[in-house]
Amino acid sequence: MAVIETSENSTKLPLQTHYYKASYEQIKAVYLETLESLRHTIVSVNDDYSEIYSEIPHMTVIAKIIMQDPLETSIDFEIHAEFLMGNNKKALKFIDTVLKKIEEKYPFKGVSLHK
Repeated sequence: MAVIETSENSTKLPLQTHYYKASYEQIKAVYLETLESLRHTIVSVNDDYSEIYSEIPHMTVIAKIIMQDPLETSIDFEIHAEFLMGNNKKALKFIDTVLKKIEEKYPFKGVSLHK
């Protein structure tokens, strides 16, 4: 099983925390729409902990959406993938797809802004 995580301290660009000029609710709405379009089953949405848990066969995703201030929100992922080949590739493609969908609607502020 491969575990792929994004974080503030990652040295690889696609795995760094991404920040957007939007609220928690705005990012959450785009993320949930994207999960539906990718046919993920939404297992739970926990607004108290700002986490959304979803899954498809052989892959589970925990997204953490944090509103830093009213117009700055970040998103991080923890992905557990169980594919015979291409664990990292499928997880990275998922992250890329989600981030592109968010950037279609809200301005991108940068990566790892709060190290």
